[in-house]
Amino acid sequence: MPAIVALPQVVEDLVRQCGDAFPNEPARIHFAEYVTGLIVAEHKTVSGIAREFADAPDQSCLNRFLTESPWDPERLNQQRLEWLQADPTTRYRQDGVIAIDNTLIDHDGKLIEDVGYYWDHAEHRHVIAHDYLFANYVNPSGKHYPLDFRRFRKREQCEDAHPFASHTDLVKGHDRLGCGRGHPGQFHVRQLFHQRTGHEPYPAPRPGVYWRPEV
Repeated sequence: MPAIVALPQVVEDLVRQCGDAFPNEPARIHFAEYVTGLIVAEHKTVSGIAREFADAPDQSCLNRFLTESPWDPERLNQQRLEWLQADPTTRYRQDGVIAIDNTLIDHDGKLIEDVGYYWDHAEHRHVIAHDYLFANYVNPSGKHYPLDFRRFRKREQCEDAHPFASHTDLVKGHDRLGCGRGHPGQFHVRQLFHQRTGHEPYPAPRPGVYWRPEV
């Protein structure tokens, strides 16, 4: 049975804050539907999200919004981060932490762009997945949220337009992620990898070493 009959308040607040990142009202509506589906839907695909609404959006329209609509994801992300600075429990602080998290996102199909076979340390098996590095900001209040991400490509998937970068190179590149305008001068940086296994596949930062995000 359809479960979604109204937008959550947090999504309505997000649209009010960031709606001008989209060219028109239909795009704002599709954005609100998509974000709501990511929060609520069991299957977080375009078809799975559309099925969850009592007044279901047209699946093809939602798909075109994601693939063809002329909106800038980087601008939207920057507006989201600026919005979070209004709350002292999520605002950037000098003693905040950027945690670099390596995550595998499982997939069923082998033809999805950049998927590959990866060893999952938590499941102790190879999986077909995307391999992401997320930069997450952790406020001393305990609240945390993503800043940005990089997707790892295996060497054989790379080309001149997308040269190969190792996991270590991508981790080092996180000094340019996310923080944007208004962040403090520097953050402690720590790495959080596969907590359940205790594996530490990348060198931990030396005590007293900081990365300074670029404005």
